[in-house]
Amino acid sequence: MKILVIEDEKDVRLNIIEILASGGFDSIYAENGLKGIGLAKEAAPDLIICDIKMPDFDGYSVLQELRQHQATATIPFIFLTAKADKAEIRQGMNLGADDYLTKPFRRVELLDAIAARLKRHSAQLDIQKKVQELREINTQKDDFVSTITHDLRAPLTTIKVALQLMEAMPNNRKQYTEIALTACDQGEELIQNLLDLYQLESGEALATPEPLNIKEQLRKIIESFQVRARTHQQVLTLDIPEVLPVIVADSVGLQRIFVELLNNACKYTQSRGEIVFKVRTDQTVDQTPVLKITIANQAEIPIRDLPHIFDKFYRVPGSDRWQKGGTGLGLALVKKLIDQLQGTIYVTSQNGWTAFKIELPYETL
Repeated sequence: MKILVIEDEKDVRLNIIEILASGGFDSIYAENGLKGIGLAKEAAPDLIICDIKMPDFDGYSVLQELRQHQATATIPFIFLTAKADKAEIRQGMNLGADDYLTKPFRRVELLDAIAARLKRHSAQLDIQKKVQELREINTQKDDFVSTITHDLRAPLTTIKVALQLMEAMPNNRKQYTEIALTACDQGEELIQNLLDLYQLESGEALATPEPLNIKEQLRKIIESFQVRARTHQQVLTLDIPEVLPVIVADSVGLQRIFVELLNNACKYTQSRGEIVFKVRTDQTVDQTPVLKITIANQAEIPIRDLPHIFDKFYRVPGSDRWQKGGTGLGLALVKKLIDQLQGTIYVTSQNGWTAFKIELPYETL
């Protein structure tokens, strides 16, 4: 704790500094009010002890000046004076002083006053922090409700329009049925992602960890995406070892991770573009076995968007050129799942490629 002492009488100043040192406090000092104001702004002390009767710039002027600046406005402030009548005390308190000590004072009086002011100040800071957190939570809730309302309304509007067009142009019934079904899928995906995120944020896994043949699970997932890639004339390149260990893991969570990332890769890769899925086994420095997974595709994310890529409802502006739709929750869900599995994920995007790189620790049977 650093305390600023503003006192023009040298003997009194040295005595205060000695008492502060005996109480375990660091101190800085100024011999007049103007220097004290400069030190307070420069050093941001935890508390200020200031004499009232000083030439040129008295203690009241010091306090009034410091209370006008945001950086020094809340620093606890204790006045020292040779005498203190009620009017003088009232004047100091009206200016924002936290306490008053009359000279001469005992060591215990000074240290007790400092301890009381610091404790009160700490409690005030805690309250301010909690108020700010509540404000942020309320803002997040408002944004959440607004976004959910918008995102749920979008597929419902699409379904309504498709039904109206189906009635007006029955010959195109099949086309509008497909549009309505796609919108239903988007709404269902949003609701499922919301439920999964809520479950994860409550500290629950999507499924109980169990022995898992990771090679077999990957095969089933990749087969469907190979069909999808061929349909969209994309090249899906696999780099997976012939043998992978049987691990103990949340199979539902792992599947969601792979599906979300491969789905994004297919969604944002142009025709004749390449998607690469790579898996390796390795060990950390402390010999913990890890799965290293890379899912990369030929599409680039602007560098300004990378810090927000795992935020809820964040969509890279202009990225959905093919109007494939999305909930804006997929990558947030992936990040939560990987955090729960005590793994890491990061994304790079350069030279026309975007790569999601994952490390997942695992247990073997």
